[in-house]
Amino acid sequence: MWKQRYVFVCALIACFVVTMFASLSAQSDPSTLPLIQFADLSYLGGFRLPDQFINGDGFTLGGSPVAFNPSRNSLFIGTRAGNVAEVAIPSLVNSNVITQLPFANFLQGFYEPTEGTLAQVATGGPASITGLLVSGDRLYGSASIYYDANNTQRVSHYSRSTTLSTPGVMGMRQVWEDAHSGFVSGYMSAVPPEWQQKLGGSAITGQCCLPVAWRTSWGPSAFVFNPADIASMAKVPATPLVYYSDSHPTLGSWDHSNPTFGGTTQITGVAVIAGSRTVLFVGRNGTGPFCYGNGTNNQSLAGTTGPDGALWCYDPTSTAKAQHAYPYHYQLWAYDLNELAAVKAGLKSPWQVLPYGVWSFGLPFPEPEVRLGGIGYDASRQIIYISQLYADQDGYGYRPIIHALKVGGVPGAPLPPPDTSTLPPITNSAPSSPVITALALTANKAAPQAAGTTITFS
Repeated sequence: MWKQRYVFVCALIACFVVTMFASLSAQSDPSTLPLIQFADLSYLGGFRLPDQFINGDGFTLGGSPVAFNPSRNSLFIGTRAGNVAEVAIPSLVNSNVITQLPFANFLQGFYEPTEGTLAQVATGGPASITGLLVSGDRLYGSASIYYDANNTQRVSHYSRSTTLSTPGVMGMRQVWEDAHSGFVSGYMSAVPPEWQQKLGGSAITGQCCLPVAWRTSWGPSAFVFNPADIASMAKVPATPLVYYSDSHPTLGSWDHSNPTFGGTTQITGVAVIAGSRTVLFVGRNGTGPFCYGNGTNNQSLAGTTGPDGALWCYDPTSTAKAQHAYPYHYQLWAYDLNELAAVKAGLKSPWQVLPYGVWSFGLPFPEPEVRLGGIGYDASRQIIYISQLYADQDGYGYRPIIHALKVGGVPGAPLPPPDTSTLPPITNSAPSSPVITALALTANKAAPQAAGTTITFS
């Protein structure tokens, strides 16, 4: 009997050793980890952001950028005015009725995170905060000039305490090379420990799809760097893992549209998924005919020339003079980290890497222009928090809604399909005039005046 017990115990020990060795092997060689597939993603629910004003700001027209704070199960979220607040994540509710979603509560009110150093970025035009990342007790950020026609931006990244009221920002710093901030000055993600050796750093940063297309990536980009270097280096080294350019437009040309990339593509977030060999980029893409000109929801005008000499482009979501490719979908780009590691090892060029999956998806609340403000990734719970801009209309407020997607594990509800409903055209493309309900007039002469005196009202 004791021999049988001895054999059984030895078998248990051997099983444990094999399991432990397999786990250590996966950590030392993550190339065997699984790829995330679209079926591995599910919808958990969402919540609303507070409607209060604090420190003179609110979330109306805001919601970008976003970062998850693991120490407090919270999100740092930016505003249109360039401030950042921290909110606690409430219990998620899966409903297509906005009023059934819970409101988040503030943990920290709005503060300007760069402490005025944003002015160092804005040498060629107005700059805005575009990326956030929490690492330890530091909040790392990036900033970008949206329309930098002369490509003058050089610095882009900064570091500060996660306590927003505590002064002491470090930055702005240049990341990667001169004259290439348009490739790095946006979204960020931590690199899981198992991938840091193969990729060459603890975080990635990237940027895509800015105006003046030649200065930015023509599709998802990722550059590995160490955020801690911001504290000690004026120029932070970074290594390209994937990007595309006007000279290497692997995913497609800017002045066209396809299911992977085009002139209306927007990428606002990235997450390197722990325990896998997948990096997910999140954004939106236009899949209709590409057109540059003034948007109109009158289909009969599409392709004709307007009063300003520009084309009319059928786009019932936007009247802007810009690029159009209606309809638009929320989209995920999935890349194999083995491919990015091959670039780091010098075996491939960054523009030779292709996504293994490009997936369109929907959200429970339609928002006509299909805009996302960024994501926060909770690696311990495998949850991706997505900021859907302008989705929560409340009076004059257009706040974002935060949605949560589960990666693997116990699934939630299936992800909603993309919204393919066509917005109805109208016969008059001119913007409607607002109804005047009150009027104040000021006379240029005081009463009384003699009969026949000319009086002008403004």
